[in-house]
Formats: sequence, structure tokens, C-alpha cells
Amino acid sequence: MFSGRLNIEFEPNRLSRLYDAKSAKGEKIIDLTSSNPTKSGFIYDTNILTKNFPESSAMIYNPDPRGLIAARETVRDYYKEIGKQVNIDDIFITPGTSEAYSYLFKLLLNPEDEILIPQPCYPLFEYLAMLDSGCVNYYPLKYEHKNGWRAEFEVLRNRIKDKTKAVVVVNPNNPTGSYIKSAEYIEFLSICREHKIALIADEVFSDFLISPCSHYLKTISGEDSYLNFILNGFSKMLGLPQFKFGWIIVEGEEDLKSEALKRLEIISDTYLSVSSIVQNISGNLYETRNKIQRQISGRITENYELLQKKFLLNPDIRLLKCEGGWSAVLSFANLLIPEDDFVYNLLEKKNVLVHPGYYYDFDREGYAVLSLLTETKLLEEGIDRILSLYA
Repeated sequence: MFSGRLNIEFEPNRLSRLYDAKSAKGEKIIDLTSSNPTKSGFIYDTNILTKNFPESSAMIYNPDPRGLIAARETVRDYYKEIGKQVNIDDIFITPGTSEAYSYLFKLLLNPEDEILIPQPCYPLFEYLAMLDSGCVNYYPLKYEHKNGWRAEFEVLRNRIKDKTKAVVVVNPNNPTGSYIKSAEYIEFLSICREHKIALIADEVFSDFLISPCSHYLKTISGEDSYLNFILNGFSKMLGLPQFKFGWIIVEGEEDLKSEALKRLEIISDTYLSVSSIVQNISGNLYETRNKIQRQISGRITENYELLQKKFLLNPDIRLLKCEGGWSAVLSFANLLIPEDDFVYNLLEKKNVLVHPGYYYDFDREGYAVLSLLTETKLLEEGIDRILSLYA
């Protein structure tokens, strides 16, 4: 009776069952997984957020498939602020990056066509592709102690098939926190041109640099391109996931870009999903960027430095290099215990919740992922409990 798109496992795993059982008993759990900025103790400028909300102009429905001019001007102004020139006609406003991906998969994929995504990565793409009758394949990110995470391009090239239509890069990656470097981008561009496939760049964490790195690209906008789709939005940039405001920027060779713009306009016009009210006040929302980003950047930097100190001399659990974003990765391969047991033991015995590496499709055992948005005192207590369990 139901579509085969959702033939997936619906039952919670044992970690989720344990968490639910402990929560039902009222046990206090230190949750080191939350990435919701609205529940992380940050102070929002509500006066600016609610200014002119709603404006009288928002009461008149006058939709534009690419997004209202005021909204696209806000996006254009952001790129201008970071030194990039974006044509307002190349911008599409979306309800967020998840919907932006869905638009692009509709644009690029026939049933059973494929996108290549990085491994490890946030567990979103497989579901999104599946809902649009597409498939995913993976190209690995390899960790080197000195340089951090880098794409393995030889493997990437070998995994491109006739049905491959796009490569996804997440800049910086979630959870590894690795930015695209200039030389890497040239490799991605060469591959896309050679195989006539698109490049989708998810840059939702790009404003949150933690460790300075040489030759990194804050955005691929303005770079030489074959056919690029650049995604971002207010969910991470302004810490406002509830306002549902994202975008796609289309760049590339003129004939490809022109055709993509025409087709995207049809897709967007079919849904017209973005609230006119949010689009009209996007400029007001954007005014809060500096204040909230100072808080978030301060928190994630302080937490990353805390983790560096806590795990500096630990022979069994290492903190891996992170350049940006909201997550940190721990490697505990030296403990020689299954990953599921590691995170389960933490929750069962110490009431500390972390994400196992398999949640992010790491290619082997031995990883855990923590949220750097956690309030620092809570994070420190959680880390001390981890260390006490595996001392």
C-alpha cells in the first residue's frame, strides 16, 4: 500500500531505548549531542527579531518563485560583506537547506540516479535522496594527524558511474569540521567538468571557524565553476532554525546555469513554500548576525580548547583536529571496544549521552561525536565522567 521510498527500520536502537527509559525515570542526563542553539543558553536580540513583525507589506500575497526581492537582497548583502559578488537573479530562497536539497535532487536526478556524498557526514542525504527516488554513494574523507580530514579523490573518481549526477561537499563538514581547501576545490571542479556532473556545496557552518587553516575556502561562491549550487541559511548562520529561511545560489557555465535557473524556477513555483512574512523581515533577522555569532563562536572555541586540554595526554581517547563547525570528534580506537558499547556504557553508567560514529557513517569503529554548542560547564562535567569511566 505504501511507497517503497520509506522501507526503513523504524524501531529505536538500544541506545535510544536506554535514553528513553532513563528519562522516564527522571534521571539527569548530560546530553552532549544537542545542536539546537535556541536551547543552548545564548541570548537573542528579541527587539530586532520582532521589529516590524509582521510588516503591513507581508499581508499582501505577492509570491516570486525565486523569493521576494527583499529576501534575495539580504542574501546578496551577506556575500558582499564577505567579499563576494552574487547576482540577485541567481538566488533562490528556500524554507531551509533540507528543502534546497530536495529541489536540487528533483532538478538533477531521474529515478535511481545517484549523488556522491562525503563519508563521514550528517545522516540526512540518504533520506532526502530516497524521498526523491534517488540513491547515494560515498567518497571517503581520510584523517591525517598533521593535516586533518581530506577527500580521497582517487576513490571519488572510481565511484562515479553513468548514473552519478552530483557530488556533495559540506564546507566545513559535519561532523569532522574540515573546510574545503583551494587545491581540493580545483580537484572537485576538474572531476565535475570531466564527468559533466554538478557540485553541491553545503556551507551552513561556514561562518564558524575554530582553528585557522591555510588556503581554506569560506565559500566556493565566485570560484571558477562548471555547475555549482551553493546552500546556506539562517538556521546555523543566525542560530534561528525556527524561522525556516535558506537559499540556493546557482553558478557555472552560462548555458548550464541558464537551464538550471529555468528548471529550478518551475520547481520552486510549484511549491512556493517560504513564508512571505519571514522573507519580508529577513533584513531585520540578519541584523542579529554579529551578536549571536560572537556568542556561538566564543562558545565553540572555548569548548574546543577545553577538549584539547582534557584529552592532550590521554593515550586511549584522542580529540581529532577540527577547523570549524559545531561538532568535535573523539577517537577511541585504542580502547579496543565496540563503538556501540562505548556510548552505551557512558549513558548506562555515567548518564552521559554522545553520538556514536556510526550515526555519521564513519567507515570504521572507534569514534564518538560531541556538540560544541553545549554549555561549557556541562561539557566539562560530561568529559570528566567520560574520563573517569575509561581511566
